[in-house]
Amino acid sequence: MNPSRPTLRADSAGGEKLTALGLGSPRLALGLATLGGAWGTVDEAESLATVRRALERGVRAFDLAPSYGIAEGLLGAALKDWRGDAPIISTKVGRLPARNAHEGNYDYSSAAMRRSLETSLQALGRSHVDLLFLHEPQLVPPTERPRVVATLRELQAAGLTRKLGIAGGHGEAWDGFLETGAFAVVMLFRRLDACILDGLSEDLPRLNRNGVALYQASPLHMGLLGARFDEFTRERPEWVWGPQIARAQRLQKLATTHDMALSTLAHRFAFGMAELDRVVIGAGNRAQLDAAWRDFEAGPLPRELFDAVCQINFS
Repeated sequence: MNPSRPTLRADSAGGEKLTALGLGSPRLALGLATLGGAWGTVDEAESLATVRRALERGVRAFDLAPSYGIAEGLLGAALKDWRGDAPIISTKVGRLPARNAHEGNYDYSSAAMRRSLETSLQALGRSHVDLLFLHEPQLVPPTERPRVVATLRELQAAGLTRKLGIAGGHGEAWDGFLETGAFAVVMLFRRLDACILDGLSEDLPRLNRNGVALYQASPLHMGLLGARFDEFTRERPEWVWGPQIARAQRLQKLATTHDMALSTLAHRFAFGMAELDRVVIGAGNRAQLDAAWRDFEAGPLPRELFDAVCQINFS
């Protein structure tokens, strides 16, 4: 097997590495950025109904952040009357609430990180989270990284989080963090999905050397492989690189040939990648959640179609 090519797993199950870390077995997580309003105004009632639907459907892992608008309050409200198994909850510190997702508001001071986590726990109605991510590590100056790691360890020792993780970045962004042994999980954004596989050769070997589990966020490449395909291919946003646009267009043709929605192709490709310990999907309403859940239940792509997606990335 070429190490730059992903491995197809037989089904959507998994979670062995995460289970060993005490972070549960669910392979699917729901990210609440869109539902919380990070990307624009939301119908709060519909967002809450979507979170409740996710719990009813069987979603048992949720990913949040203070910068995701009302996300933490939504999950907290949904869990007040939930009588099923407690889900795995992750949130973040470092990036704070702002008017929108394009406006960064950051504070990596020790006091701010502690205050941020305490505010998150209050919104969630919880004494601790299962996983606390350092949000956007590339923005922490190298000289400050030892102090940030020490602060995160203190939050963990205080029982406010069970495990620590890194959310975002790659390469130099992880220097001073990853090799400390403090972090159990890394979350990748736009590094491993149906239109970019750079993370396989550039990131995965380093994660494996350090025994770190992998969350892959946004299998739809922030909407390029879903509801925002037409918008992004018509006018490319600065954070979507040209090769990904070209690949998305080829993937759209492939999906059409197989009578499949592009989002379904992208979801099922991600669910089939054995390298991913947990896939964090997004949804803006119940209809989108239901569609993603159907994709999950359908399982990985057939081998021929999985290989065709790989070929688009490597040709």
